[in-house]
Amino acid sequence: MKYKMIAVDLDDTLLSGDLSISQINRQAISHAVSMGVKVTISTGRMFRSTLPYAEQLKLDVPVITYQGALIKNAISKEVVLARPLPLDIALAIIEESRKHGVHIQVYIGDDYFFDKHNPYSQMYHDLSGIEGKEIRCLEDFLVEEPLKVLIMDSPETISYLTGLYADMFKGRAEITISKSNYLEFTNIEASKGSALEHLAQSLGIKREEVIAIGDGYNDISMIKYAGLGVAMDNAPEDVKKHSDFITRSNEENGVSYVIEKFILKEE
Repeated sequence: MKYKMIAVDLDDTLLSGDLSISQINRQAISHAVSMGVKVTISTGRMFRSTLPYAEQLKLDVPVITYQGALIKNAISKEVVLARPLPLDIALAIIEESRKHGVHIQVYIGDDYFFDKHNPYSQMYHDLSGIEGKEIRCLEDFLVEEPLKVLIMDSPETISYLTGLYADMFKGRAEITISKSNYLEFTNIEASKGSALEHLAQSLGIKREEVIAIGDGYNDISMIKYAGLGVAMDNAPEDVKKHSDFITRSNEENGVSYVIEKFILKEE
């Protein structure tokens, strides 16, 4: 079998607009697993927010979460890799973000924290299914290294701040847009691509034996790493240009289409 591992993003990739996994996608993944293919999830979501989907798919493998900052087994809960963001950099990101009036969240111990509940924190809660914790002041609260810092605002503001922060924190933090109004900061060594490389190597799987499927800018690193990098049809053109293959959209069971074309046909 040419491909021995598949890493798939969740939002706007495996998940439909209603945040569910279609029966067609579930069946295709189950079939691939039964053939011995290692299927994992690679997402910016928290582990707690990822776990229900891993359980639905019965994935007994480590999953990649927090944009690659945490790899953790879905069943045993064993931590395979954790790369938190250095505290001084996290505090500097918060300090700079205060100047722009954006919503800020920090992630510690599989919980997330923010100063005050607002429409953006509600939006995140609705998407993740996880309730955050309101505190008075992130700067006073944050005394340990977080797995991730997230800022949220309008797509226009996020686009502007991406360039600003890229210069400000060059070589100090990994910065990526995961959704049009999400800008995420992780350890400089934490990305979906680096996490996928670490996981594949730990399983004895070669780069050319890996398929990575995603739709967002945060998926580019794993799409470029994989032997077969796949972009969803609903992905931005800037993401598609890094891929080897463009599949159908998330609403058209694009993940299943990849599995059928590149895995099941070899059965």
